[in-house]
Amino acid sequence: MGLLALLNAYIFVWRDEGSLQDFGALPVASLGATAGGPLRPLAEPRDDACTGHPVRIFEGLDDALHVETDLSGGRSLRLALLGIGVRPADVERVEAAVRRRVDLGLIARSAAPVRAAIDRLGGVLALEVELAEGHLVQACRAGSDFRVRHIQHPLRTDVVVVGVTLGRRPSLEAALAEVGETPALARAVARHLAGDVDLGTQLAPGDRLQVMVEKRWLGATFHRYGRVLAVRFLGAGARVAYYRYKPPKGDEAFFDRAGRPATRALLRSPVAYFPLPAQARALLAPRVESAGGVRGAVFRLPEGAPIQALGDGVVRKVGHHPTAGLVVEVRFDDGTFARYAHLARTVGELEPGLRLTQGAVFALAGHSGRTPHTRLRLELWREADGAREPVDPGVLSARGELRPPRVGTPLPEDQVERFRADVRPWARALRQAS
Repeated sequence: MGLLALLNAYIFVWRDEGSLQDFGALPVASLGATAGGPLRPLAEPRDDACTGHPVRIFEGLDDALHVETDLSGGRSLRLALLGIGVRPADVERVEAAVRRRVDLGLIARSAAPVRAAIDRLGGVLALEVELAEGHLVQACRAGSDFRVRHIQHPLRTDVVVVGVTLGRRPSLEAALAEVGETPALARAVARHLAGDVDLGTQLAPGDRLQVMVEKRWLGATFHRYGRVLAVRFLGAGARVAYYRYKPPKGDEAFFDRAGRPATRALLRSPVAYFPLPAQARALLAPRVESAGGVRGAVFRLPEGAPIQALGDGVVRKVGHHPTAGLVVEVRFDDGTFARYAHLARTVGELEPGLRLTQGAVFALAGHSGRTPHTRLRLELWREADGAREPVDPGVLSARGELRPPRVGTPLPEDQVERFRADVRPWARALRQAS
């Protein structure tokens, strides 16, 4: 009987088949303990992140977690860093290092954008505070300390059109590198296409991408990408084109040629875009499994992969479960509930009632709970009269009318022709991009 019980535990627990409710608790996997397999952990901790580049502080940190916040509302650098998931010990070190160059009290009143690259344990690899256009404070990890520099250069912004076609092993980063662009452009484009195509799993040989984007220069050196103005994707998984536009009496947003908003109620994937070798991409395709009679989508992921909010919504629950590990539940504005399971950790101080914006990274993939490898399990449902009605997670990858609806205000009919005329040169430039 003992041998039979052991075999049943292997079949139902470690292979994640059938119900998990009838077995005793197994130890929760510890953060940083990595199961073997072809997917290497993302955002590895490192002792030295300083490359020596005179302007681009994030050079060589493409596989880190890239997060952004700001110092609006008089928020201090400390609170901003804690809010994006930096561990308290690193907050202390960063503040001490930056204080040697800049008055932290003045930074707190600046409303300055803050950009950071962090590892999956919350350690800062590089940090940039943009005090004004062309005026930066940057810090990079150098052993147990941080190297800080104060930069002021004239700012120049160019607008360029970039076009790429994916090869036999479809890698967006590789295709962009061939035309002299950096992986940061892939992250920017992925955010704007996330309602229509998952660039992490859906890329195929021959897919084409064209993008019109601002490039910001400090002096004679390229610093970073600015706003994406237009993007067009022609692939096996989707064919879409969107243009940034501000209606005469509305807010700036992305619209397609019919004047419909680009934003959808739910994104295509709960996994935010991150760089991945082309040969490993097929491992990330989700599969549907049933556990305890509940269907969910399971994503095989490297440890530390960024997990994002599928839509605008409010955190409903955060806690540990004996089988599902670290779990976060979110209620989205369209009435859909989501349960994210097997997480490694949350990003920032996540608690019930906190509001999340669509695409915000709030957790990292792990292997907490009962699972032999790092993964994310996603369950969707709706509630009516106190009862749960399950939602097929396949709705996220559906096509046609089954897809989550668009949200936002479409352009009024009497403005669509003007919109098309205004963006026609952009559309022509995208088509001509090779």
